[in-house]
Amino acid sequence: MNDLNKRLAALSPEQRALLEKQLKKQGLDTLVKKEESGTIAVTLPGAASSQPGFKGTGLQKKERDPNKGMDFSLYFFSGDGSTASRDKYQLLLDCAKHGDEHGYAAVWTPERHFQDFGGLYPNPAVLSAALAMVTKNIELRAGSVAIPLHHPIRVAEEWSVVDNLSGGRIAICAASGWHPNDFILSPKPNLEYYKNRRNEMIDALDTIQRLWQGETVTMTGIDGEEVSTRILPRPIQQHLEFWFASQGAPETLIKAGEMGGHILTGLVNQPLHELEQKIKLYRDARAKAGHDPEKGKVAVMLHTFLGTDNNTVKEQARQPLTSYLRTFLRQQDNFKSDFDLATEADKDALVAFAYERYFEESTLLGTVDKCETLINNLIDIGVTEVACLVDFGLAPETVLEGLQHLNELQERYRIKLSVQGVQS
Repeated sequence: MNDLNKRLAALSPEQRALLEKQLKKQGLDTLVKKEESGTIAVTLPGAASSQPGFKGTGLQKKERDPNKGMDFSLYFFSGDGSTASRDKYQLLLDCAKHGDEHGYAAVWTPERHFQDFGGLYPNPAVLSAALAMVTKNIELRAGSVAIPLHHPIRVAEEWSVVDNLSGGRIAICAASGWHPNDFILSPKPNLEYYKNRRNEMIDALDTIQRLWQGETVTMTGIDGEEVSTRILPRPIQQHLEFWFASQGAPETLIKAGEMGGHILTGLVNQPLHELEQKIKLYRDARAKAGHDPEKGKVAVMLHTFLGTDNNTVKEQARQPLTSYLRTFLRQQDNFKSDFDLATEADKDALVAFAYERYFEESTLLGTVDKCETLINNLIDIGVTEVACLVDFGLAPETVLEGLQHLNELQERYRIKLSVQGVQS
């Protein structure tokens, strides 16, 4: 019996019931075997073979299609804002310059407030302005802007400045916001506004697009009178490319399609076959709204660190990524109460199991050849870009070393895109 199964076997019936509930929520219940005694058993790497090979259900071995490629971008999300280091943004700057020099599609910076986890990134516009000064080609994206936290005029103005500084290289990913405490920053910090944040986001995004295109919009002034407003400076790009951030809610993908936007999502809460169906809904919505369905982009965020040996990478990433997963689970609205109430044994068992599954099926962790399998599966279901999350706790020099191997993976798919371009 491996160490994880020993821990699982030691859980009380109540703890096992809780764990099963959480596994089901995360789509992991099909990957475990429940014995007649009630014990939960998991087949882990090394249990029956000298070659580690977690036996999940999500990935199939697929060969690369020479006519299809994949874009790669660099994604930042979890930098520790509480660090006292004077060089806390050096990894972001170094990775952005690396991506710029090696043909990556974009670099994403998020909007995060009031927590150590991700607290390094409270303002993606400010960070993108800095990145504009040290890059020449790579697209600079907000990943994402929590639009209901801001006045839409301010969003349009700030990103127009960055568009000018970068020579027309920006895009934004719209999010409705998450943590209630963040909404002390919003134009209307009240419960009703928070509950209606998704609709507020959609309405504000429409206003931002109109301002971006040079229209004058009417706002209400302090005296209650209407004020006609337009933004300055004028942006370089005539159209503001935008994405919707989604954890997998079909209505979000459909709305993005209807509005002509793109999608940024992940694999934490949705297996590949579910994501495939949602991508079809998204492209159908684009088509019905008069947008070219094939021009819609779907990016999937994946934790990323590549090396020359799967076992070595797995152990290098284990501690920082299990810490990341524990923090992530604690912050999920639909998960928080159960996870916080769980014993440390519950938490250890769930996070250890999640890491094993995550490493094999839902990350770009390991060798180039291992990671190619996931890329091929993603291409097969309609994903067009991988947003490589690199700041999940590894030492900066280790992250930069891993990017050298990521270059090799990217090159395999950039070649295919080049061939496709020649053929067309």
